[in-house]
Amino acid sequence: MSRTKADWKRLVRREIQASRKIVVLGVGNEARGDDAAGLLCAESIKKATRGKARSRLRVLLGREAPENWTGIIRKIGPGLVLILDAAAGPYRPGTVFLVEKGAHADEGVSTHKISLALFVRYLEETIGCKTIILGIQPEKNDFGSALSPEVKKAVQKLSGYLASLMA
Repeated sequence: MSRTKADWKRLVRREIQASRKIVVLGVGNEARGDDAAGLLCAESIKKATRGKARSRLRVLLGREAPENWTGIIRKIGPGLVLILDAAAGPYRPGTVFLVEKGAHADEGVSTHKISLALFVRYLEETIGCKTIILGIQPEKNDFGSALSPEVKKAVQKLSGYLASLMA
């Protein structure tokens, strides 16, 4: 079951307000067009919040291997890890949506070294944090392709919204 836009916004706002420490983790591949959406969104949040919320917020660029950041995330000890990634769903390109935790298979082919489902479960069980995955529906993610206009617009809107909640 998917959530409406208002539902994910309400959930994200509530969890950000409730968390003392937050990690934003951008995931994706900059060389694959819209697959860069999570990275670009995280980078934009980092720029927008520079000098603000430093003790509360840490922005990490996980690229194609977010699991490589597990040690740093554990050291930070966040109450919330917000993962931003391009994700295929039944939506129009540029749509932002909540990726339900059961939506990623524990095994299978992925652009990530391990599945995000395993990564999320590991974070929640070992750190005790909450995790939220926000997906941005890609249009294309072919190697060497450019970011589509719809995804670029979504990245700008989402990063602005999230930065306003964390500043």
